[in-house]
Amino acid sequence: MFAGKKGSVFTLAGLYILTIPFFNGLNVTTYDNSQILGHFGPSTTAFSYAVYIPIFAMLAFLPLGLKLGKQIKVRTMILSVSFLSLLFNTASLFAPTIVWFVLCRSLLAIVSIIGIFASMVPILLKYNPAFNMALMYGIFQFIQKGSQHLYQYLGAHFVSFHNWTFGVYFLNVNFLICIILAWYFYKADVAPMKTQFQFDWRGWIIMVLFFAIILFLCAEGQSRNWFSDPKITLASAFLFITVGVYLLHVRFTAEPLINPNVYKFKNVIAGAVLMFYIGVINGTGSVITGYMTNILGFDPVLGAVTHLSLLIGLCISIPLSTYLLYKRIYLATIWVIGFACYGLYHIVLFFRFYPEIDASDFFLPLIFKGLGMGFLFPVSLLYISEGVPKDLSTSRMMTGIIAQAIFASLLGGAILGTFISNLNVQHKTGLSQQLSSVNQLAENQLENYKRNFLFMGLSDAEAQKKAEKSLSNQTSQSAILLAYKDIYLVMSAICFLPIFIILLFKLWRRPIGRVEVEPIPI
Repeated sequence: MFAGKKGSVFTLAGLYILTIPFFNGLNVTTYDNSQILGHFGPSTTAFSYAVYIPIFAMLAFLPLGLKLGKQIKVRTMILSVSFLSLLFNTASLFAPTIVWFVLCRSLLAIVSIIGIFASMVPILLKYNPAFNMALMYGIFQFIQKGSQHLYQYLGAHFVSFHNWTFGVYFLNVNFLICIILAWYFYKADVAPMKTQFQFDWRGWIIMVLFFAIILFLCAEGQSRNWFSDPKITLASAFLFITVGVYLLHVRFTAEPLINPNVYKFKNVIAGAVLMFYIGVINGTGSVITGYMTNILGFDPVLGAVTHLSLLIGLCISIPLSTYLLYKRIYLATIWVIGFACYGLYHIVLFFRFYPEIDASDFFLPLIFKGLGMGFLFPVSLLYISEGVPKDLSTSRMMTGIIAQAIFASLLGGAILGTFISNLNVQHKTGLSQQLSSVNQLAENQLENYKRNFLFMGLSDAEAQKKAEKSLSNQTSQSAILLAYKDIYLVMSAICFLPIFIILLFKLWRRPIGRVEVEPIPI
């Protein structure tokens, strides 16, 4: 079915390379948001939807994409999704409005899910029997996490040549390479995982509605000041109603999309909590991106280059954690190391929130973050999958995705933005109250600003106004830095807390157990 000698490293590497572009369909333009915003000129709220909708579309289509992927012949499937990805990606270049752009991006995200599954099928079928599951999960996580930051850097680098369209062209080259590799590696055209198609359409529609409500909360929660707005309150109420409707639906469905029976396995519940927790502590990366751009004035390329230091941590931690899991080391050991690395990442950056910081000062904490990612993500995916039968694997996978991606990363990121805004207002109010004639330092700074503006030829009144505005801007910068410090100090405590719980209650002093591989280990 596949080119190359059975089990050969060359064939295995080629099949893994095929997965990379589909993992990164939305990552290439990560640092181009300001250019895309300027190109289409939407409102802030409309652009928030433009960022969120493709992600939610990809996550919502995941279970259906896995089902459809089993029914299609592998060679036909990989060639089709490569061509469609190329088509939808190119169409985004010619989108006349932000609505059409989002539609093209959403279709690309949906097709990428099928592409991920299509490119993983031969790996799961051909190489899984010879692999320990820890090795397979570690390799997939290394590809997914490592390529994410590499593609973000390449996207930002290509954009610096001209504009945001260069990142799209770069991704097109990747899909063309996928087509060439597929022609070589896929010789026979068969559907080895094909089964009778049966899908919980009603449950899927309810899940899509559930995601749509969370999408609304993520995009408009902060601008509407959350529960002070009646529409946010109503949406939150509908969220609970949707869960109730789904539980009612489950009682009349033989094979529901998310089967509540999966929660009879204690590791699924504990694993979902852990994945939510990891999603929360990993979600503060948006603070660093904002800090680099808004406070330090880093250009997108410098920001992307700085984040490449995450790869150093990933290159160390994922092979090491994979080896430890393969050697059946205790789960507690790996989790303690991972949470400690995340704690060090937050506590080191807590001491580095000041305006004069250099790009090199981010390398060490970001390496710690990469170490934490490599130790926590593979073991968490393995743990939540432990002992779960194949007929409940989709339920287990969607539980983890909803906990980590939906609630922790997306909704949690929106809530984090609100917390930062509120803390910023509090600190700015406190600092502004100190700007009086009694504060000699503030008075001297105001005089220095005024003197500079007078030297520029401004009148006394204009110089005074400009000086007060400059002092106010400096106060705003100090306030946001204090808000960042508060967030990272609290997050460092949250990272170290699981370590004390694990050690105090002597949890997970055992190696990983049996793990199935269906569906895809992401």
